[in-house]
Amino acid sequence: MAVAHPASEGKTAVGRRDPALQALVDQVVADPNPNPGAFLLARDGSDNRFGAAGVADRSTDTPMGPELKFRAGSITKTFTATVVLQLVAERRLRLDDTVQSLLPDQVRTDNALSGTPITIRQLLNHTSGLYDYIDGLLPHFRQLDQYWPRDQLISIGLAQPRYFPAPGTRFRYSNTNCLLLDLIVERITDRDLRTNLERRVFAPVGLRDTSYPLAQTAIDGAHVHGYADVSLLLPNAPDRTRFDVTAFSPSEAGASGALVTTAADMARFYRSLLQGRLLPSDLLRQMLTDTVPTTGSARPAVAYGLGVYVYATGCGLAYGHGGSAPGYLTFALNSRDGRDQLVAHTNWNSFVDTGIDKDFWAAFEQGYCGRPR
Repeated sequence: MAVAHPASEGKTAVGRRDPALQALVDQVVADPNPNPGAFLLARDGSDNRFGAAGVADRSTDTPMGPELKFRAGSITKTFTATVVLQLVAERRLRLDDTVQSLLPDQVRTDNALSGTPITIRQLLNHTSGLYDYIDGLLPHFRQLDQYWPRDQLISIGLAQPRYFPAPGTRFRYSNTNCLLLDLIVERITDRDLRTNLERRVFAPVGLRDTSYPLAQTAIDGAHVHGYADVSLLLPNAPDRTRFDVTAFSPSEAGASGALVTTAADMARFYRSLLQGRLLPSDLLRQMLTDTVPTTGSARPAVAYGLGVYVYATGCGLAYGHGGSAPGYLTFALNSRDGRDQLVAHTNWNSFVDTGIDKDFWAAFEQGYCGRPR
């Protein structure tokens, strides 16, 4: 059942409350769905509309709202890819450069880099075939706020055989790809990814509420609390199907998903990217059109470019990414020109496979396609 908060009704700093978007998010948080809260923020040209329902913090009954910070999960991948493509634009990197030539110290006869060379392009579009280190984390888990060194995560990813031996032959999503890109960016620029993101993306675009934390588990400022089913990790935890996992260490995701942001900042980033303010036109075109079919992925995702998903919605193709972090689930959909946008967020995500959150998926697609014409 949706929670009404009269103080948040009407027009706010993030836009005006829209009845159609409100109806969609009310359904997301309605019983028996486990989602404590959800919001949709739509931007049509210069018109911002939103719907928000439920709570951002169950312990204080703080209402959910699109102005709050949250963990963006894998939407971080588009940010990482943007930095990589900027280095390509500067001729400091080529899409056909191989991981083996750039990171020779990572190649061993007993790991996955000993096979056919893998290119930067194949890391970006998830056709490397490398094992996803996320699938191998459980035996190493000790507590929610533990720090995960990047080298450890890369080692987990490279210790297992590739999903398929010949890179470039098909799509298989793997977070290991982004950690290798992170290491490559660091080697080429002699600066860590955080510094590159701050100088190349956050500051030029004006993302004042976006950060890339790794060691810090707390989120500064007003933020959404994330909740998850921790039955696999903490079987004796109280209320384990909706356990507060806000303090889960972002180092577990790194370049593949550690970003903290707001809906407004996320929309601003994609708008700047798609309108050519971060990449030259030829590289932006490659980012969006050099795609592979996302075989096995749930619709509306149909293809993956260089750090960007292509979604087939009821109103045409949309570009962006989904972000799954412990306790958070987010999607960003954008028209090709960045004029029409939707950011959808809910603060519940499961560690176990419970299938697609049908109400949430329906909400973000309908919210995007329901914009005024």
